[in-house]
Parts: sequence; structure tokens; C-alpha cells
Amino acid sequence: MISLRAEEGAPRLDRYLADQFPEFPRAKWDAHIRTGVVKVNGEPVTKGGVRLRPGDLVETEAPTVAPPAAHLEAEDIHLDSLFEDSQLWIVDKPAGMVVHPGPGHSSGTIVNALLHRLKAPVLVDPSDADEPSEDAEELATGWPGLVHRLDRYTTGCLCLAKTAEAQRGIQAQFKARTVEKRYLAIVRHSPRLPTLGSLLVDEPIARHKHDRLRMVVAAGGRSAQTRVRVLARTTSAALVECELLTGRTHQIRVHLAHLRAPLMGDPLYGGPGRWKDVDGLALLLPHPALHAWKLSVDHPITGERIEAVAPIPDTLRALAASLGLPDF
Repeated sequence: MISLRAEEGAPRLDRYLADQFPEFPRAKWDAHIRTGVVKVNGEPVTKGGVRLRPGDLVETEAPTVAPPAAHLEAEDIHLDSLFEDSQLWIVDKPAGMVVHPGPGHSSGTIVNALLHRLKAPVLVDPSDADEPSEDAEELATGWPGLVHRLDRYTTGCLCLAKTAEAQRGIQAQFKARTVEKRYLAIVRHSPRLPTLGSLLVDEPIARHKHDRLRMVVAAGGRSAQTRVRVLARTTSAALVECELLTGRTHQIRVHLAHLRAPLMGDPLYGGPGRWKDVDGLALLLPHPALHAWKLSVDHPITGERIEAVAPIPDTLRALAASLGLPDF
């Protein structure tokens, strides 16, 4: 039996439970609540939208995982390897590739490529995937081999597990925050970016009340920390390194926008496309300029520290040069 006391600023019931137990997506909690097995202050509740008050006692059992329901095909898709053995496969994810199947993306995903690597198609329940289905950076659950995710257009290091034991081991490291994740980003210059050293952005993140595709910095959201360091800058742009200390959906994009330094090419958080190169000509960017540069994890079996580095894409180097930023 799970027993929790709601704190100040607690959200609606389904979101509160999903925040406390992210291994189950909110949709699964909502369905669980509708069965009447969740109690608030001793009374059964059947609506996920019930608002909690500070001190409310929430009692329930964990949701059950539905039996496998969908067949995933193995697909021969080439991915550059950064590390591989019998337990782990760390790949250099290309821009535009979705991590796992979802609406509009039934094939051609990282998961399909992993299954081909394992030579063993499997059954999974797609309803176990967190929302949004294709672009969360948070811990991935319900899909074979996934231990975390990247936005669709983010390039770079993505860790995959080849065995259930390895998947559990790496997921535990993500939850314990012992995995080191460093990203490179090209952003609009802002006076709020650090001049020397690094800046810790410690701002909670929640889903936008009216736009379900967007996340925002908001009181009562989930704790989120990003360490930002400027590597190079001009009067209009900056190259920054972002270290993720937590892994919330769109965390880097939201925190950089909060600093008034949105990612270049980010239509969701960057505003109108008014980027210009050093000659004053308009820049049309196909996707946000974000690269998962470095990933460090402990091997789930040997305990050896693995440090993967994804080569910087030529497109990112070319963008930096067009903005007058030095090569990196």
C-alpha cells in the first residue's frame, strides 16, 4: 500500500501520483484512479482531476502493468556506435530520428534498430510510454532497451540496454542521478548567461496549463537543475555547455528560454525565427541546435565507468561559424 501526504502546491491527483512515481505515466495513473482504488483522506476517488490540498492523505496500490499488446518489428537501421558490449549499446543518435514508436511513427525508430541488433522482435505495451510519446528527456519506461530519451531532433549520446538486468541497472543510476549528461547548445546571447564559471539554474518545471506540448518554469512543478557554462560568445549568440542534474521533459530548452537565451532553431521555445548570420542574412534552421555531447555511466555488470563522447555534427559546426563563433 502506498501512503502519501500532499504538500503545499500539490497538483491534481493524477499528476501528483505521476510526479511521485514517474515509472508509471500519467495516463496509466488516470486509468488506475477511475477504477476507484485510490483514496484521498479515506474516501475513494474516481477522477484524476481532483485537486489536492496540503496534508491530504493519498492511499493506493501501484498500477498493474498491462500484458504485452503490440508487436515491434526489428529493422536494419544503421546507427554509429560509441560503445557496445553484450550489455550496453551507446549510439550517436541522428537528428530527426524518433526514439520509440508513437503516433505517426510506427517504425524507423531507435527501438526498431535495437531489436535488429538483438535479432529478437518482442512484444510491448505502447501505453506504458510516458507522454509526450516521442520527445521526452525523462526516464524511459515500458520500451525494451530504453533507459532514457532524447528529443526527436537532438543529436548525440543515447544509452540502450541489451538485457533486462542492464536496463534495470542503468535506470537505477538515472534515478540516483549518478549519470553524467553534458550537452552543447547554440543559443541567443543573453545578459543572464554567466560571464565567468557556470550558473546553476534551479527552477521547477511543469506542463503548460493550456498548451500540452510545452513545459514551463512554474512554482509547484517538478524539481529541475541545469548547470550552464558559456564556452564562447558573440554579441548575438553563444555556445554553451549544459549539464543535466535532473532529467525533466524539455529541461534544457525550458531553462535556457528562462534565461532569455533560447536554443537557436527551437520553434517551441525560441520565438519567431529572426536569427541572422554575421553578414546580417536570415538563418533558417531545420531543428534546435542541441547536441548530447557526453554521457558517463557505470557499467551495470562490471561497475567500470564508461565515458562516451559523440562527435559534434558538421551542421552544428557550420552554424557556429556562420554566427562568428569559434570552432570547437
